[in-house]
Amino acid sequence: MSGLRKERRDVARHRGAILDAASHVFAEQGVHVSLDAVVEAAGVGRATLYRHFPDRAALLLALFEREMAAVSRASVDVEPGQALFSMIAQSGRAAREAPALADAWRAVAADHPQLQERQREFVRLFEAPLAAALSEGAVRPDLKISDVLAVIRMVIAASRQEDADEDQTASRVLDLVLKGILRRDQ
Repeated sequence: MSGLRKERRDVARHRGAILDAASHVFAEQGVHVSLDAVVEAAGVGRATLYRHFPDRAALLLALFEREMAAVSRASVDVEPGQALFSMIAQSGRAAREAPALADAWRAVAADHPQLQERQREFVRLFEAPLAAALSEGAVRPDLKISDVLAVIRMVIAASRQEDADEDQTASRVLDLVLKGILRRDQ
């Protein structure tokens, strides 16, 4: 194996370890925790963190992009009319697994143009699945993208219920909300 290939694997492994650690640390301690906590949790040096992510905003941006990719993947291998529902469910799972990231998404983006652009991209992710669901008659004909975003916010709020079984609570709320956007004759 060439040295370059091994180096690339190490870079990818370090980047992944940093993102995993940041997601965990941010979920436990909030997004304003010292980045030294991320370094420690990732098992890398401070220089490695900053080589990959020059500042907190860059780290958050990478985490947002990773979550957006997961939401986008939720639409793969499902019927076009069902992709919207799958993506909404994935958004709820992501918020349940990393609640601090969802908070940061709203709070930090106001000061960062790149994060604002990612928010717009997130909205655009839902446009084609919404159009497919509308054209297949899978959802109410008056459903708009702003309604889909409101549904996502509701699912995220439900995912934060302090309940003995938050997965069950979030699933129940998701089921109720999604039934609310189905066509009336279904």
